Amino acid sequence: MRQAKRSMPPLPRSKPEFLPGEDVILTDQGGFRQTHRAGWRPVECFLTNRRLIFFLRPEIRFHVPLENIQKLHDEKHYYVLKTRPTLRITYLGEKGSRVGNVLFITNKIHLWKEKIQQLCFLKVDHETIQKIAAQLDSDGSEILWYLWKNNHARISRLADIIGARNHMHVLLVIKETINPIAEKLLGCPILSFERKRIDSETGEIITFSWWLIGKKEKFLPNEERLVDIFDEGPQIRVIMEIRGVETSDLKLDFDKDRVTVRCHKLGFSLREKLALSHEVSPEDYHMHIRNNFLEIRLSKVQGPVISG
Repeated sequence: MRQAKRSMPPLPRSKPEFLPGEDVILTDQGGFRQTHRAGWRPVECFLTNRRLIFFLRPEIRFHVPLENIQKLHDEKHYYVLKTRPTLRITYLGEKGSRVGNVLFITNKIHLWKEKIQQLCFLKVDHETIQKIAAQLDSDGSEILWYLWKNNHARISRLADIIGARNHMHVLLVIKETINPIAEKLLGCPILSFERKRIDSETGEIITFSWWLIGKKEKFLPNEERLVDIFDEGPQIRVIMEIRGVETSDLKLDFDKDRVTVRCHKLGFSLREKLALSHEVSPEDYHMHIRNNFLEIRLSKVQGPVISG
């Protein structure tokens, strides 16, 4: 009788199991420990766009989502026969549990600290987006500006925006132009794919979408700004409370009877959508600021009133 072949035991996993859309940014040999009582553990270290991972075959010994990292602090500790620069990472535990600390050593710890700082604490402002967009083609620029304004989008929406024939073109634009250029300027990618994430502004759970990386400057809530709209025959006059900007900082976006007043400059962001009673001309308007109030005079387009 023919003997049955014995199946080989599975080989130990040589790398941690990464999440969908998780890209490795740094990897190195190192050591970590979670308390002063515990000894150092030699591990393979992985920094991705989602997590910091310490891996010792065949399993992950420690990992923390980047959004849970709260502080980084330089220290020095004795490791492998000499005192070495060490990074203390303070993080929030899962599901709101107490704050924890982990000590971390690699041969290039300063590089790791720089990358973690960029991924966790990068402040994304209008000036940053402008610098990246200036080096992109029209497709890359449109995708980047859309995500700057909207925080996230599914790939199908991004394809529609640039008129792409397929999703692969969008992926190539992101992975071969937008993110590489951002890495040169910022030291890290600017866009990340997330299977599931909560929009911090709306509380909505967003699935399978591309997100802007970094902490975006906040918009001033609409309810904190006085806005009055007056219908004055052939014109519509808008009075809006506004501080810290000049008329040269402001832009108007026109869509028939909808006008958006926007401003993005370092330290200030504004996006106010105005619903008007008539369609107005994008070529015929005047605005000025006096005593922290913006006045916009808009000329109506001749024709019937637009409903809704």
